Amino acid sequence: MIKNKFINLSRTNKTGFIPYLVAGHPNNKVFSEALYMLAELGADLIEIGIPFSDPIAEGKIIENAHHNTLDQGFILEETCEIVQDFKKQFNTPVIAMGYTNSFINPNSEDVSKLLANHGFNGVLIVDLPSSESKIINTFQTQNLEIIQLVAPTTKETSIKNYLLTEPALIYYITQRGITGASNLNIKEISTKLCALKALTETPVVTGFGIKTVEHVKELKPFTDGIVIGSPIVEKIANDLTLKELNNYLKPLVDAIKT
Repeated sequence: MIKNKFINLSRTNKTGFIPYLVAGHPNNKVFSEALYMLAELGADLIEIGIPFSDPIAEGKIIENAHHNTLDQGFILEETCEIVQDFKKQFNTPVIAMGYTNSFINPNSEDVSKLLANHGFNGVLIVDLPSSESKIINTFQTQNLEIIQLVAPTTKETSIKNYLLTEPALIYYITQRGITGASNLNIKEISTKLCALKALTETPVVTGFGIKTVEHVKELKPFTDGIVIGSPIVEKIANDLTLKELNNYLKPLVDAIKT
């Protein structure tokens, strides 16, 4: 579902809008409302971050959201129920994004079944090596598509190993460092994306540090999808009515989709 969606977007010269939320942040009510809003704004794929105590790839904004949600007693099953209800109204693909410990506790078989049975379409496990084929296969067996991260420093041999797992999407990290930073080097990013696309026909989406309409316009020619994360999480925390988020996203989505 995910791979085909982005292949079809590419074939029609369209770019996907991929927002990121932290599950249960700042509470289940607002999280649920944000999920529906993003679908109504035209999200092509929604990433749901699974709160973790040591989210090593995240900047302070997302890290704080993870910790605050855990402090409130985060329960994965509650997020799954929200997604299940959401899927009764929207067919928007949803993925769980997080760290290995969240996906193998108590075991990968139980977690994969839980996610699949509640409407998740895929997973992005940030720190899971491609060599962990048994865990990857567990999720694929449940028809959960795999999204694979590739960094600016990832070697071509490693990328080819990632491709052996048949990911639905490649998620290219735009910069060295953590989410939310703003040191985008558009020339380097475009060069890396072109090289990556020369290796595979798998759709490539782009995230980390993308915040403005200008960023979107500069990156659109080189990528199949734009991921927006930290600004969304920050604006939800600042305004629980989600008006600030809505006002921020409308011009961004317009830039992505036109």
